[in-house]
Amino acid sequence: MQMSIHLARWIKTLEGKGWDLHLFPVNYLPEIEGLRGVTIHRPMSRVQLPFLRKILDRNSRTFRQLRTGSTEPSACAIKPILPLPFLGELEPYIDRMFRTRLGESGTAAPLLYGPHMLARLIRQLRPHLIHSMEFQHAGYRVLQAKELLGGSFPAWLATNWGSDIYYYQRFDGHRRQIQRLLENIDYYSCECQRDVRLARDLGLKGKAMPTFPNAGGIDLAFAEEFRSRAQTSLRKLIVVKGYQHFAGRAMTALDALERCADALHSFEVVLFSVSQEVARRARELQRTGTLNVWIAEYLPHEQMLRLHSRARVYLAVSISDAISTSMLETIAMGAFPIQTNTSCCDEWITDGESGFIVDPDDVEGIAECVRMAVTDDKLVDCAAELNWATVQKRLDQREVARQVHDLYESIFGELSKQCGKSL
Repeated sequence: MQMSIHLARWIKTLEGKGWDLHLFPVNYLPEIEGLRGVTIHRPMSRVQLPFLRKILDRNSRTFRQLRTGSTEPSACAIKPILPLPFLGELEPYIDRMFRTRLGESGTAAPLLYGPHMLARLIRQLRPHLIHSMEFQHAGYRVLQAKELLGGSFPAWLATNWGSDIYYYQRFDGHRRQIQRLLENIDYYSCECQRDVRLARDLGLKGKAMPTFPNAGGIDLAFAEEFRSRAQTSLRKLIVVKGYQHFAGRAMTALDALERCADALHSFEVVLFSVSQEVARRARELQRTGTLNVWIAEYLPHEQMLRLHSRARVYLAVSISDAISTSMLETIAMGAFPIQTNTSCCDEWITDGESGFIVDPDDVEGIAECVRMAVTDDKLVDCAAELNWATVQKRLDQREVARQVHDLYESIFGELSKQCGKSL
């Protein structure tokens, strides 16, 4: 998913390691700012080619990123995948009219970014390893590309992001697709032991790799500088995750905050990643004087960390998640986490000591946890120390980078033994 900050941070962990990385995007959206060190293969229609030839490097057939104007080796390069012959000049129009089904789930992809084009790229590149990052958009696509190519398919590592298995297994079409995917992969990676157990229950036949965060870890020096500027018990900010979608339940979070509003008169409440209906509800609570609430527009990663460093409490309510990258960021910055039990947070925090683990449907229970977190200074200060020890042990970006590197080295070591030569 080329528009994902998680992808950019994963790729960053491999800087300077000598890997030859290639990316097949899942759709037309532009790449996330800051993505470096990878060749991006963009399907190009014949109609697009005349314009693109103006910036074509005729020796390498490589397109440089226009937004950076950079030509240093670390910059991304974009290479065109030329159109399928039978589509001809109608290709862009056909692409808008039709979508490629990616299995029983009904998940679809634009034709140019579908499994046929991916299979064509795999035949061209002959990579040693395919790594699909996320199941529903990336993994399903690779599964069908593998079926198109038959037996001549590279080793396949599939990474489970967030709710890929935990949530989507509930739906028959997705469950069948997930089972087929797990039966076809050689290696499986994820963030928490819960998802390893789920994958095995659903038919994983390949090797489960060690679990660690997918989002690249934290710069501990930066975190220590900003988290130490204000002791947790002295902070007057509550940060709330604002998603209201298939999994997010920010409306429940606001309901809980409204019920303990009498304890929040001296606090600001800030919402990030806010859905429209959540924004409307927040403005209503602000207008009536119930809560001093405001909405954070898009913030770069460093600014988001600084926001967490000012927070006493972090509140995230959802019916599905993995670790939750924002929860990891908030414990790194010293805030007290309140996270729902539908995530893997119990593998990082202890309920009642280093955070609260709540039921996503228990509005009263969530409200009571918020009330305790804003009134019990000893609780939040002790939790900050416990969580900082965990962060130092498990979330140092240098250690996570080493784990990413070791993950690939381990796989290539096994593949080398299988083929009898070094890869």
